[in-house]
Amino acid sequence: MKRRKLAVGGAVLGGTAALGAALGPLWWLLAPRPQVTVGRDGRILPLPVSDADFAVDGFFVLIMTAAGLACGYTVYIVQYRLAARDAADLRMVCLVSLAAGSLLGAFAAWQVGTLIDAAEFRRVVSSASPGTVVRSGLQLHALSALMVWPFVAVLQYGLFDAVSLWRGDVPAERRAEAPGAGEPAASGRGGAAGEDAGATGGEQARDSG
Repeated sequence: MKRRKLAVGGAVLGGTAALGAALGPLWWLLAPRPQVTVGRDGRILPLPVSDADFAVDGFFVLIMTAAGLACGYTVYIVQYRLAARDAADLRMVCLVSLAAGSLLGAFAAWQVGTLIDAAEFRRVVSSASPGTVVRSGLQLHALSALMVWPFVAVLQYGLFDAVSLWRGDVPAERRAEAPGAGEPAASGRGGAAGEDAGATGGEQARDSG
């Protein structure tokens, strides 16, 4: 059972992290690029300031929120069905794996998205003269946005688990508390005892006869 829990946790961790690598190109496609000014020695000046500077982080937050909702729902439903089938409690291992995988996925989305056009942006900056306004490469300014995916995923997962506890339909607990769980063995012993009693009574009747 411990090996099975590790396998389920590893699958959740790996699948969630891999999803982040796929969301990086999506962020790169959707997010706008602000304009920046090339300063001396190749430095970048965030001028002129526009709404695109904030929209880049906003698109990342929206994508991470959607990923958190989807992953929280999917992981809970999958573990619920596995737990109902195998009579195992997989809630904690899936929750920890979901949180860790979501954080890794957010980091992967950030790195993949920014690396797609990083080389091209460096080439443009190196060839531009000071004071030239160029289109910026993709950058995430608010690194706190990396916590959005794991926060939303854990919150979604916790809400489903709370509803399941409130309804009393947690698979492992429901299987353990099911009435008559131990009756087949008991009835079998009772039947054997009854047969033995009947056989003894029959022998006594023949002896008395």
